[in-house]
Amino acid sequence: MPTVAEAVNNASDKDPLLQGLSVLSQHAEIPFTQYIRYVLPLDGYVYWLRTKTLPIAGSLHVSAQKRQLEDETISVNRAVFTTGAEVEPFNEIDPNTIWVGETGGLKFAFSQRGAFYRAAGLFHYSGDAVYPALESQLVDVGAELSARTLIVSNSLPAWLVVSGYSPIWWTLNPAIPLYPSFLVPANLRPPYGAVHINPAETRALQAIPRIGHNSSHHQLARDLVRVTLYGATNEVATAFLDTVMTYSRDTDAIGIMAPAVIRDEKRPQTELGILAMKKTIEFEVSYQQSAMRRVAQQMIETVVETFEVNPFPLPPLPPFVGVH
Repeated sequence: MPTVAEAVNNASDKDPLLQGLSVLSQHAEIPFTQYIRYVLPLDGYVYWLRTKTLPIAGSLHVSAQKRQLEDETISVNRAVFTTGAEVEPFNEIDPNTIWVGETGGLKFAFSQRGAFYRAAGLFHYSGDAVYPALESQLVDVGAELSARTLIVSNSLPAWLVVSGYSPIWWTLNPAIPLYPSFLVPANLRPPYGAVHINPAETRALQAIPRIGHNSSHHQLARDLVRVTLYGATNEVATAFLDTVMTYSRDTDAIGIMAPAVIRDEKRPQTELGILAMKKTIEFEVSYQQSAMRRVAQQMIETVVETFEVNPFPLPPLPPFVGVH
């Protein structure tokens, strides 16, 4: 298969579209940087670490739309990148790798490839530019991250521990891998679970936080948590529920405030005429926001297989550095 540069530069009289692409782009090359996925072990937050850069010839079209929201005013830039040959790295199905282009100070990634008409010989890749609020998740230097960084303030760290918890009593832990909602790795096959903590339902259970020695902050809080399980049979789901109850009794990291029940959900696929093995369990729990730091620190020593780690070795990280 010809490269993008070869397809554009070798356009003949029979390839007017490729010639037009060459003229419009002025034989320009856009640098694309490969980023690899790095997951913080304490709460599952995802960062992307810069690795290598690849120049790709093509034409870039950018449209902008200004949005004024409650918490930010931004320009949403929609990028369409057109090439004369398929860009093979963009087609690799790898949940641990993304490619980010940059031009004129604008960073953009692709979420889809447009409709392809083979006779035209043009490939269109489109996606939004990186939003300002999310640009901090692209990290150029690995040393800027610390494995001890805790982002969330809710009960999520306690839930991520459940997969690797060994109950003291008779309960058998099915060890279902758990991920934060909206951060489940791409194309993941069951069994697995997603933990969604509704931000609107987080409540304070004490009027004023207690400030301890060294300015430590202690706040009794309440979360409404929905755990979605895929690929779990009735036996596995009940074992998971029992594990959560046992974890609550044994550790006091979370307190169960209301009854929980397993619900069977309907997730169909019309092409196959089947239903997915999908179940949900809702929990109402209490917890100390200060205790989540303690629970998270314990995870550093016993990180379970739930987390995806950087396949490239990172340099030594100083503790509590955070993200710049």
